[in-house]
Amino acid sequence: MVRALRAPREGAIMSERWFGVGRSMLADPAEAGAQACREALGDRRATLLIVFASLEHSTPEMAAAVHAAAGGDVLMIGCSTSGEFTTDGRGAGVVVNALGGDGFAAAVRAVPHDSMDLYAAGETVALAIDDVDAEHRVLLMLGDGRSGDQQEVVRGAYSVSGAQVPLIGGCAGDNVTQTGTFHFFSSGTEVQVLPNAVLGAALGSPTPFGIGMAHGWHRVGEPMVVTRSEGGKIYELDGEPALDVYLRRTGGAADLAADPNTFLQFASVRPLGLARRNSEDVRIIFEADPAERSISGLADTPEGAMVWFMEGEPESVIGAAATAARAAVDAVEGAEPIGLLVFDCCVRPLALGNDRIDLATERLRDEMKPIPFSGFYTNGEIVRQGGAKGMHHLTVAALAVS
Repeated sequence: MVRALRAPREGAIMSERWFGVGRSMLADPAEAGAQACREALGDRRATLLIVFASLEHSTPEMAAAVHAAAGGDVLMIGCSTSGEFTTDGRGAGVVVNALGGDGFAAAVRAVPHDSMDLYAAGETVALAIDDVDAEHRVLLMLGDGRSGDQQEVVRGAYSVSGAQVPLIGGCAGDNVTQTGTFHFFSSGTEVQVLPNAVLGAALGSPTPFGIGMAHGWHRVGEPMVVTRSEGGKIYELDGEPALDVYLRRTGGAADLAADPNTFLQFASVRPLGLARRNSEDVRIIFEADPAERSISGLADTPEGAMVWFMEGEPESVIGAAATAARAAVDAVEGAEPIGLLVFDCCVRPLALGNDRIDLATERLRDEMKPIPFSGFYTNGEIVRQGGAKGMHHLTVAALAVS
């Protein structure tokens, strides 16, 4: 575990709070990182850097170049993605977000993948909150998405943060290759690239942060009870083999599960909804076992839970990013938003296709003008403000900074 904090230096000349976004599509990772960082900074001194990079650009040289371009002594968190997007569009490269100015404070933590269990990792990164003394605080989390049930990370963080500090973020991507993810971290002068890690950054400000969430999916058909499950694997729905129920209710062919790739393409746009006390979570079904007649999701679906099938109308799914962003901006309680971070599910581009996901980015840009924003396609989205457990899929989460 690594910790550090950064607040305005005593006697330093203060400036208005600012939020900058830089993007580079240069092929060389180090050159791309330096270019994106310089664009984000604009000759300003950052309190925190947040870096999103394609799998090809997620190298130690890129991370070091970003850090050096910011002066070589700056707090930094970041991760690999399944694609990034900004006001300039989407693609594969390096995106650097930088924030600084009067009143911003930050503290960071990093937990390597193999150093502790996931619940404890969540507890550890959430301890960064204790180092930030501000009227408004938020914990930005970058998980892995491949290291077991990331809900445990959120549960651990919530046990420390409580209901007063919202949790927001996403799990690192790997271009949907399932080969592994990378995280970029600096607590000051040293830069680390950590595989499959958990990172946290506590942010403090005298003005509010806003959280928004949307997915654009809706319930169809009658609800079902999960009568047998273990973790993310569902064995029975309403007492029947889960795969049989799934194929019957979705209209899937009897032999669909025999081809894992074909099943994934079919199931990724036919998720389950999971009942929560005040809301619902979306559960992507990504795998089936024809022998045991089970289906598997990316997060825990407990026995006794009420679930239902979900469908998405193209318009509502396309507009989910803009809807989440607007909700985040509206939540800053009348303050002036200066920037936005967006965490979008990596399955949504598969579900929508290239033209529609480009349209979703355009609508997000049009909704946010002139507020700068950036985001990436994640292996899971994190939003915890009470109610839902905090780990989401096929969902868009947004953080507005004022």
